[in-house]
Order: sequence, then structure tokens, then C-alpha cells
Amino acid sequence: MKWTLSLRLWLLWTELMAEPLRYTLAWDTPPRYTYQVRLECRPTRGRHTVVGLPAWRPGRYILQNYAGAVSHFAAYDEAGRPLPWQKLTKDTWQVENPPHGLLRVEYRFYARQLDAGSSYLSPELVYFNPVNLLMYVQGRLEEPCELHLPSLPEGWAVATALPRQGPRKFLATDYHHLVDSPFLIAPFLRSDRLDCEGVTLHVHFWGRVGARSLQPFLQDLCRILQVQKRIWGHVPFAEYHFMYLLVPFSMRHAVEHAYCAMFVLPEEGASSEAALRSFLGISAHELFHVWNVKRLRPAALWPYRYDREVYTSLHWLTEGVTDYYTSLSLLRAGLMDPTEYWQRLSAELTQIENTPAYTLFSPAELSIDSWLASSSYRPALYQGSFYAAGKRVGFLLDMTLRRETQGRVTLDSLLRDLYQRYYLRGKGLPEDAVQEAAVRLGGPALKDFFDRHVRGREAPDYEKILAGLPLRVSVEYKPYTGWGRVGILRYKAHEEGIRIEEVMPGSAADKVGLEVGDLLLTVEGRAAKDLPSEFWDSLQEGAGVHLGWTREGFPLEGTLALSSAHQKQVRIEPVEPDFLKSY
Repeated sequence: MKWTLSLRLWLLWTELMAEPLRYTLAWDTPPRYTYQVRLECRPTRGRHTVVGLPAWRPGRYILQNYAGAVSHFAAYDEAGRPLPWQKLTKDTWQVENPPHGLLRVEYRFYARQLDAGSSYLSPELVYFNPVNLLMYVQGRLEEPCELHLPSLPEGWAVATALPRQGPRKFLATDYHHLVDSPFLIAPFLRSDRLDCEGVTLHVHFWGRVGARSLQPFLQDLCRILQVQKRIWGHVPFAEYHFMYLLVPFSMRHAVEHAYCAMFVLPEEGASSEAALRSFLGISAHELFHVWNVKRLRPAALWPYRYDREVYTSLHWLTEGVTDYYTSLSLLRAGLMDPTEYWQRLSAELTQIENTPAYTLFSPAELSIDSWLASSSYRPALYQGSFYAAGKRVGFLLDMTLRRETQGRVTLDSLLRDLYQRYYLRGKGLPEDAVQEAAVRLGGPALKDFFDRHVRGREAPDYEKILAGLPLRVSVEYKPYTGWGRVGILRYKAHEEGIRIEEVMPGSAADKVGLEVGDLLLTVEGRAAKDLPSEFWDSLQEGAGVHLGWTREGFPLEGTLALSSAHQKQVRIEPVEPDFLKSY
């Protein structure tokens, strides 16, 4: 009898465990720009249930502290009686469990930020990323979830990849699925669809769309999907949604998700069918993330932890290699001219070679340092990007694999191997897995590559790395002209002088003591703002030039000894026109 009672209790408990977490999101009551959120769930075992709001979101590896937008937190039992609670940290709350029945948490979320990973609310647009504003129940991220939208007006268009059950109810397999699914809701969305490679591609536009038809754009997206499918071996979805929020100002921001991508882009890019092609690059980047980071993912992100920084040295792979394949996807799909492709790649490599941060920090270090991106202590000199560093690594790794194997192994081969070995076996990517696979497929020379160019900070020797490949390589050092000759690479004119925005390390300007943010007032007694850039080209090497400037209001002066700054220029061209089109 005791055993039977225990079995019944266990069966009851497992039945309760299957009950989904129920979220309700409303927006039909004041104040403006504010969502009303409710979470109903069975209590967690014990005396308390702890709920929290993510401190960051996948795809943006900095702390964003969404709890800053939360107010009016309260907790109730099933009958509506208040429950005691206390705030434990900046984004977690502990609620005392009711004696029986469900627990209910309510709060408000202020939503007036507009980018591809944020949430926004206006009379014409309901836009939210659930990761911003839906709290998780601590220790229960794997439970199924429901999302109810009682304020959704009848007849309004809804764009989301989250499965729909009824007019205002959406289902998620777990919290990870729920918060990976942005919503775009408006009285009208311009939408269309296309069957491609056995799956359905959807596009949704909010804003001013001048293109008469979206089918040509969808057909271009289909060509990109076909290219990327060949790289990875298969397509892991039946439907995919491209969601474009168009704005009347300059912004290009996008976020990847497992079954969709969210974009905030300028409306002029949708003014015609031809203009829409300007969205193909950023769309190809986010689509590539379907495989690289949403599925083939560093073990540190498997599963996601939302309450703290999560460290991996592999963002050069997740973002930088994805960026390498952005233009490569367009090239292989016939959507980018080969000449344009190689000119862009050469310009990007040139920019990296002339940015000091890439000699100070390795791609692996920049990946970990993503969490320092918002630090006010990090000077401009240290601000490198794992996107750019990883793109260079991606190109050079691809070339090294081709060189060492006479073309039998490429970066495509490496990615497929990792995808099959880890994601398809339900595992995250260990930190040393990319090097291990590269050495296994490409030979021992690949270890040296990783030592020098992934964990190391060594500048690449392009002629040596690309030797034997059907490429023409040129590396030159050309002097800067104008203000760049003394190492002032970027500046902005002001009424009183010029505000310095970038100084080349080791240049004449750096040696005299000029720093980013300084306001240069005079050059040899002349107003700096009126000085033509040709002035610097007329001077002899070693000439002394007296400068006067201010730093945070304090006057400074010094004599600059002119020595010309030089730029490293990298130019790469293919000997074989179809080089890089192979898989």
C-alpha cells in the first residue's frame, strides 16, 4: 500500500512537471512604451521559487542587464493573494511558495529601445525579443512554455518563428526556444514566401517598402541557402523567417536565431527590387549562423546560461568565420562579381593590418574580451573586433588547409566535420576542437598556424601562407598623406579646432603626446581648423612643428618632429577565376 501511494505521488509529480510555464504579455494599458508581463507556474520544490531575467542574450556577448527596465514586481498565489518576496540580485527575485496551487509573478517592462535585439512598443508597432522581458524560473529552463498575447488586435499581422496554437497563443519546447523567437506585430506587414530546397523561406517587412515584388529577393535568398546547404550538408529546418524592421535613419543591425533572423535596416534599402540587394550580405551572414553558433556551438554555450558572463575563445569562429562566408556565399551564388569580392577582401585585410589592436590581442583573446567591449576603461587602441580578426583567420585557415592538402581539404570540409562530430551528436564544441580537426584533416602544419595566428598575435606573412596557391599577392608600405602623414588618421572639425579621433601608435603625433579626444587648436601659430591637409605634405622629414591643444579643458603644447607614417597595403587576386567556388 505504501509503495502504491508513493507510485501515485510520483506519477502526479511527473504529470505536474509536464505542465508548461505560462507567460502572458499585454500592452493595452498605460503607461506608454510598457509591456505588462505575467508568469504562472507551479512552485519549485522547497520553500521558495526564484525567477530571473537574463543579463545578456545569445549573439551579443556583453552584459546588457535587461532588469533595468523592470518595475512593479509582485507575486501572488492562485487566488490572487500577495506572496512575500525579496530581490536577491540585480536580476533575480525569490518568492515564498504558496501552500497549494500555482504561483503568479507580475511586473512591467519599459520598452523604448530599437535595435535587432531589443524590445519596442508604440501604437503602430509591437516588437519584442522575449529574452529581454520574459523571466525564467531558476533551474527549470528545459520545461515547455506557453506565450499568450491577450492584447493582440484581431486582424493584425504577426511575424515570428514560434509555433502558433490559436489566435493569441504560442508554444515553445523550452525557455531557450521561447527566448530565441522575436515577434514583429503590426496592423500590416509586407510578407511573402518561397519554397526552396524542400523548405519554406518567409520574408516580413515592417516599414516603407517600395519594391513591387519580393519574389526576386526571395529567389536570391534561395540561391544563398543552396550555397550554404552545400557547405554544411543539410538544412536543419522546415521553415525560416527573415524579419526586417525598416527605419528612416541610418542603422544596420541583425541578430541570428535558430529558425529566423531579425534585422533593423534603413528603409531606402527596400525602395526597389534592385535596392533590396543591399540586404543580401547581412542576410547571408545571419543565415550562416543557422549552422555556425545556433547549432555548432561552443561547449561553454551548451546549454545557454543567462545569469552571468559565459566565456569562450571561439568567437573568432562563431562570428569571424561566419563573416568570411558572408561574401563567399554571395560569390558562390553568383550575387557578387569576383573582382568586387577580391577587392573587398583586400581592403578588409589592409584595414586589419593597420589597426593596432590586432597586434596587441590574438583572435582567441578578443573572443574572451567581448565582455569588456562596454568597459569605459578600454581605450580605443585596444578596441579590436573578433569579427574582423576571425574573418582574417577564416581566410588564412582556408588557404592553409588547401595548400597543405593540395586542395583536398578546405574550410568547408573542416566545418562539415565539426558539425557532424559535435552538433549532430548532441554535443557542444570543445575549445581545442577546431585545432584538433584542422591538424587531423590538414596535417601538423596546422598546429603552427593556430599557435601563431589564433592563440598568438603574430602578423601573417601573406606571401608565405599563400605560396603555391593560384593567387597573386602584393604587400606594400605606402606613406600616408595630409594629416595621416603625422599619424592623425581620423578627426572631426569643430569651431575651435579639430577633435582627434584616431592616432597611429608610434607616429609623430603619438610621440608628441596627442591622444584621442584632444582638441588641436594651433599648428605653427595657425588655426588648426583652417589648415589645409596639403600643409603636411609640403614639409621635409624631421621638420619641427609646434602644436597647441587642449585635453579636457587644460592647455598643452609641444613640438612635433615630423616622421612620415606608412600604411601596409595588402592586395590579393586570383589567377584562376573560379578559385574559392569549390566546396
